Amino acid sequence: MVACLVTLCLCPTVACAQSAGTEPVGLVEPSKRGPWVPSLSSMGQNALDIVRAPATLSPSEQLLTIGVSGVAFSAVAALDRPVYRGLHKQSGWASNATRPLAGPGRWFDRVGPDRMTYATAGLLATSGLVLGRRDLTRTSVRVMEALVLTKAVTGFAKGLLNRSRPFADEGPLKADPGGFDSAHEELSMPSGHTARAFALASVLSHQADRWYVSALAYGGAASVGMERIRSGDHWLTDVAVGGALGYLIGRSVVPSTTDPNNDVAYTPILSTDRIGLSIQF
Repeated sequence: MVACLVTLCLCPTVACAQSAGTEPVGLVEPSKRGPWVPSLSSMGQNALDIVRAPATLSPSEQLLTIGVSGVAFSAVAALDRPVYRGLHKQSGWASNATRPLAGPGRWFDRVGPDRMTYATAGLLATSGLVLGRRDLTRTSVRVMEALVLTKAVTGFAKGLLNRSRPFADEGPLKADPGGFDSAHEELSMPSGHTARAFALASVLSHQADRWYVSALAYGGAASVGMERIRSGDHWLTDVAVGGALGYLIGRSVVPSTTDPNNDVAYTPILSTDRIGLSIQF
């Protein structure tokens, strides 16, 4: 995760080996790329979009989304108990193989997801001010925005679902939906640590738009999810749902931009009668 921050701050805005007759978007002076921070209206719109997202789907799309999500969730849920048993115990091939991979996640857990996010935002903001790069200061604000939205969404979902944690030893099916119980052992779904890690990774990845930043960011986030299972705090489905929420929330706070140098555009197609991918070039 630290390496990801360093590469994000130091990576060039674009490869310099461009023809001198054209001025690609990446070489525009950073100070001309908009304000130092996103506007309050844009941040408010992001929160509003997340709240009303389900209502933007048609009834058929809502049913299709629920059906696909239900099938995917059921498939992953079948692995809850065996994955937990394989990773949580202190011996065995699965536990031994994942121990080094979960190392970054253990460090993230010890530091704390909030502190890690504050440190990331602070590093980006400081780097932006020192280097005169407004894109970095805007990214720091979006990191904090993603943190606030992720905590709000996951906090509400935890209280709504009230699923028992693995260490409570009541099984993955034990839950009290709608109970809004604040007991720690009843706040398993979704994984807040994983959600915040993936929200942070999503913002950094999409803002940097560099494959190596994405690899480091999402690799670190996956390590966090793995460690949450190994520690006995979450089931596999908690981590999967938390990761999906974090990714989507992080993606929602980063504005969509079209790169004029990109000759190919990909658009997913999802409806009741077809599933596919539209490619425009």
